[in-house]
Amino acid sequence: MKALVLSAGFGTRLKPYTLEVPKPLFPVGGRPILDIIIKRLIRAGVTGVAVNTHYMADKIEFFLQQQRYGIDMVIRYEPILLGTGGAVGNFSDFFTDGPFIVINSDVLTDIDMRSVHDAHVARKYPVSLVMHDYPLFNKVSVNPDGSIRGFSGKGGNGHTLLAFTGISVIDPSIYRYIEPGEACCILDIYRRMIRAGEKIAAHSVSGHYWNDLGTPERFRDAVVEYMAPTVFETACKKPLTSGFRKNKLAGDGSDRKWYRITAGELTLIMADHGIHPGPSTAQVDAFVAIGRHLHEKKVPVPEIYDYDRFSGLVFLQDLGDTLLQEIVSSHADPEETIAHYRRIIDILIEISVSGKNGFDPAWAYEGPRYDRRMIIEKECRYFTDCFVKGYLGLPDPSVPRLAGPFGHLADAIMANAYTGLMHRDFQSRNIMVKGGRHYIIDFQGARLGPIQYDLASLLTDPYVDLNRDVRESLLAYAANAMEIRIGRKRMDRSRFVRGYRYCCISRLMQALGAYGFLSRVKKKPWFEKYIPPALAGLLFELEALPDTCDDTSLSRLAETVSAAMIRLQSNIAADEPGGSEIHRETR
Repeated sequence: MKALVLSAGFGTRLKPYTLEVPKPLFPVGGRPILDIIIKRLIRAGVTGVAVNTHYMADKIEFFLQQQRYGIDMVIRYEPILLGTGGAVGNFSDFFTDGPFIVINSDVLTDIDMRSVHDAHVARKYPVSLVMHDYPLFNKVSVNPDGSIRGFSGKGGNGHTLLAFTGISVIDPSIYRYIEPGEACCILDIYRRMIRAGEKIAAHSVSGHYWNDLGTPERFRDAVVEYMAPTVFETACKKPLTSGFRKNKLAGDGSDRKWYRITAGELTLIMADHGIHPGPSTAQVDAFVAIGRHLHEKKVPVPEIYDYDRFSGLVFLQDLGDTLLQEIVSSHADPEETIAHYRRIIDILIEISVSGKNGFDPAWAYEGPRYDRRMIIEKECRYFTDCFVKGYLGLPDPSVPRLAGPFGHLADAIMANAYTGLMHRDFQSRNIMVKGGRHYIIDFQGARLGPIQYDLASLLTDPYVDLNRDVRESLLAYAANAMEIRIGRKRMDRSRFVRGYRYCCISRLMQALGAYGFLSRVKKKPWFEKYIPPALAGLLFELEALPDTCDDTSLSRLAETVSAAMIRLQSNIAADEPGGSEIHRETR
């Protein structure tokens, strides 16, 4: 028994990912689809496999040459695409001794190839197409006697519509209908045969798994279906005894997609970071490496059970749905709020101090550390580009008016930094609460940087807009906790607090840039309601700086923020961007 795996196509529906990796080499659970197909054919009793190639032929051939399948293997390059019919015709010298299986290289299935082959032999038709009821693709018309009537998608009059699985069994007699070297579609060959009085069998199957991996969505579905049973067994210490369902969860500011996968009473979370075929470090790499590092350090983060780098899918512990934002917003008692935040500050310090040990800067996919360049480009200019200009429509004040203040701010942050492992988005929507415990999520942006930045992210968080007195109380708690953690001799309290004040300014500019970008460019208008408290907080920190840090060097930045506040108030009055009420903090 032999088989032909059709592998010459361009994978057009999978672009742009197939610009780097040919579709047959897309991995599912770490193994290329082509490898999965060939090994299943071998288990079914196939002793010889032919593979046709065209697009990225060298990559496919190189992969196959590295394998040791222990069977006859023939690889033929098509300089000009021959089509599915021409590909079959091109191997007439290989398929001479009986029926052979033909399968598309993007079909992932558990259909029993041996039983399909044996049924074809017993039926004595020249061709058997493996068919199933798949409404999305039901386009092949089948006669009541089980033979193929046509491929037009028309049923009725006793005829049934079924879908072709991409698997067939063919007798060498088909070569009477294919001209040597002819480029053609196999369906045209089948039509020739039907017109000549030949019968093509529809071999119907059911109760099987099947997926055509021809689109990004179907490819990701295949990876989930392939990996989920093993992940559940790993996470829950028991085999999966039934199917599972996938429910999409509310997203965040990023382009990632989140799902809860449920099997009976068992659940896990899946994060979809997007397909990443290239070798460069991607967000999914950072998420997994940093998440596992923090978990090893006993930091309360979700456990990562498994992941697939190519598809960008990560399977992790389900922490429920309760965010710190929701808990704080529902608490009227400031003491209860303070108690939550003190426990979280303890975690923050643990991440910074313990997390720094053994942290590999190469894990950080957007740069190994938080430095002067990042402050100016990713926070200061992000604020002016995406918020001042992009959201409010004001002229760009950055060059040269704010070049000096931006440089001064960056220098002040770095001069007063207590460097550790920083999360960089340490706010109430990235902290979950389950069973009375706090867990940190969205850690993929972690890098080396000032601990004060994460503290500023937490305390000036526009999602909860903490009272000024509460923030100052928590700042004092953090300074005391840091002193206890690293020792009094290494702790300069005034330097720690100064660094925090400057980080508040940088962080709030970053947040405003993000809100402007997400609401206008990404069409996520629900972020607009957080703009007023963020802008009010930024203006307050800038106007307080002469008193808190004896620094007047950011006065021009304060003027720009004041102008932004006036424009925002005007827009709100005119029912334009930013419809939430503005309040000004007072000292």
